[in-house]
Amino acid sequence: MIINGLIWLFIHLAVSGMTAMAPVSFIQLMQPLLKTKRWEGGGRIYRSFGIHKWKTMLPEARKWINKGKGKTAAEIRNVDAYEELEEQLARSELSHWMQILPAPLFFLFNPLWAGWIMIMYALLFNLPFIMIQRYNRARVSRLSARFLHAFPGK
Repeated sequence: MIINGLIWLFIHLAVSGMTAMAPVSFIQLMQPLLKTKRWEGGGRIYRSFGIHKWKTMLPEARKWINKGKGKTAAEIRNVDAYEELEEQLARSELSHWMQILPAPLFFLFNPLWAGWIMIMYALLFNLPFIMIQRYNRARVSRLSARFLHAFPGK
């Protein structure tokens, strides 16, 4: 199981790095997957999971990379900054979706039961972060629309 843990660590770091360096055009290509769906109710569906209460308890890798500084919508004062934050949220969500994809490969070198544990790990680790990104992106989108309405020339 130590080997599995090391492989997962490599997957998490490699996928995160590749997603962070991916060109904007690649992120835009993935927009159909990342676009907020009608059933999400502008992110309200995630509030029913209590996401607003527990999302701050999970680690935020961006803070490690930016030396302790995350980015919040409250700090944003112009349209470009909103767009940058929305792109970062999309990158983060895409990274977590992509970290789930290699999970079936663990069946190749593990017993069947361990392969299923790896599938469960991939889902249980990544889905909360995906939910957070989708919740935050919907909120940022609403704030961005309000900002544009309040300051049309910005």
